[in-house]
Amino acid sequence: MSSRLRSLNSTKMSFFAFQDIITSVSGILILVTLILATELDRPTVPTAPVVDPELASKLAEILRQQSDVDAQNRNLQALFASPSPEKLEADIASLRLQLAEVKKKHGDIALQLALNLSANEAKDQSLGLNDLKAQIEQIIQEAKAIAVEEAKIRGEMARLEQKVSNLQAKLLKLRENEGQLWLIPDKSATTKEPILAVISGNGAKVERFDHPEQGKDFNESSARREFASYLEASNPLNQYIVFLIKPSGIELFERLVKMARDKGFEVGFDALEEHREVHFTTPPPVDTTPVPPKPPASKPGNPPSTNLTPTAASGTNSVTPPPITTPPVPPPNTKSWWQRLLEFLGAA
Repeated sequence: MSSRLRSLNSTKMSFFAFQDIITSVSGILILVTLILATELDRPTVPTAPVVDPELASKLAEILRQQSDVDAQNRNLQALFASPSPEKLEADIASLRLQLAEVKKKHGDIALQLALNLSANEAKDQSLGLNDLKAQIEQIIQEAKAIAVEEAKIRGEMARLEQKVSNLQAKLLKLRENEGQLWLIPDKSATTKEPILAVISGNGAKVERFDHPEQGKDFNESSARREFASYLEASNPLNQYIVFLIKPSGIELFERLVKMARDKGFEVGFDALEEHREVHFTTPPPVDTTPVPPKPPASKPGNPPSTNLTPTAASGTNSVTPPPITTPPVPPPNTKSWWQRLLEFLGAA
């Protein structure tokens, strides 16, 4: 009864519309939340914007500077991660103290060394060792000078040994020419060309200086005829004949010298050993030649015979050979029986 009265007297209210609105709004919010959540996981594809090249280069430069700054920051962070500045200062102070101690020890050692040197010098002075040290130093310097001088002497010895070796080689070469005689014309006395005729028992041999290819050999049987033909081809105004006579060729010499004089040739003659080999050419190219033997004396008063300068080879070791260009040794005053015989025959 009471409820009916309360219901009749009161206005009726319904909350259905409000609940519906709240439920709808909540559902909408949940839906929006779900949509946003799905959009966050999906990657967005940006569109390629049109970029200015200048702006792109500036952006690249800025990015590079930023990377450098990042590297510097990392380095600074590593430094900051190192020991603290207070610890570093403490270490530096400790090292400075150690350095000061080392310097002090070094100064003490230097002072002690100076005192020891002074004491040693005073001790050496009292014992007379200073003079000995000076003498030792002088001996050392003299030894160094002697070593230098010894090196020079060794070099000189090597040079002299090489020179001796060369001289020995030349001496061996000269020994090969031992017993041979080279005749060199002396053109200071006459301008005529000399013709050398070597006369022996086997015939005659005629040569011109430095022209061995023009030499002629005449045997004993045909020597007079062939020598006459040779004189016909020669000129007495420009040439003269020098005879070298071996003991076996005296008879043939008398005939040939008369023939040359009849043709108007100036003649000269000299004696020659039987087995002596004569060369009418320039001597071989050797730096030195041995001392020549005493040449036989030529006939006095016969100038053409003095226009030949004899040089010979010798194997004597104790005599230093003179150069080829030295003046010839003058003939001795004494004459052998063979030379006096030739002078007699020539005078006759």
